[in-house]
Amino acid sequence: MSEFFDRVKHDAFKGDYLTRLLYLNIAVFLAYSLTNAFTSLFTGDFGLIPNIADDLLALPSSPFRFALRPWTILTYMFTHFGFRHILFNMIILYFSGKMLMEYLGERRMLALYIYGGIGGGVLYIILYNISPILTSGSMVGASAGVIAILVAGALYMPNMPVRLWGIFEVKYWMLAAGLVLLDVLNLTSANAGGHIAHLGGAIVAFFFIRSMRAGNEWNVYLFQIIDFVRSWLQPQQRKRKKGFSFGERNYKKSGTKATSPKASNSDDTARMNEILDKIKASGYDSLSKEEKAFLFKISKD
Repeated sequence: MSEFFDRVKHDAFKGDYLTRLLYLNIAVFLAYSLTNAFTSLFTGDFGLIPNIADDLLALPSSPFRFALRPWTILTYMFTHFGFRHILFNMIILYFSGKMLMEYLGERRMLALYIYGGIGGGVLYIILYNISPILTSGSMVGASAGVIAILVAGALYMPNMPVRLWGIFEVKYWMLAAGLVLLDVLNLTSANAGGHIAHLGGAIVAFFFIRSMRAGNEWNVYLFQIIDFVRSWLQPQQRKRKKGFSFGERNYKKSGTKATSPKASNSDDTARMNEILDKIKASGYDSLSKEEKAFLFKISKD
């Protein structure tokens, strides 16, 4: 049993970014569910914890409320109030995240999750304040970031075969296009906010991949922010305490070499694109040992 808890602790604090995203979402859901269960049991008030969680963690559609709770643009994407909601999101996150990390690396996967969540949240607030048929409310869920990861994978590997329920095989782009189409068709449904957030995540994914192909890596900006916040919270002279840190893994400050980081990144991106094009055309097994090693190295940078 101790080995199990040691493994969980290791994965939660030092695993890859996908694993830590899964653990964080599940941890928030369990904390909410257990607190709600015990509070309801001893107080008889079934709405106390849901109301507090909605007020502190959910993203409000009102710009005024959001201005008073700016942190909700991040907290909402790690918060779920229902079991089916988190189950569906985590299943898609796991499989789409695994595929994306294999070819583009875990840092891009994390950046897509965060940027997609922010983009979905921003579009949600905008449309809820300009549409006459959408009433004010709040939103939680990881689906905007999850859809961003899925759509990005489909844009970069459109012909990758994907099996649905282990039975039907479709192209990756077909799956992504079908989900986006469903979101468009359900913009006026009861869950309009969720579908709007999905579209926001898909839009972010499109520009993320487009920018990456042009040699502009958005994930660099995210990790610069993470590194700045971590250094501000923890002075360099103090030894880093153990804890959950997205910015800890696989991010290193640039050294003092005279080589240009931009030129190096551009060359690596160009070669990686050539390798990925080869994979899409002939499959992963067609790569040479050198190409496989380079792809593995890039995914860990």
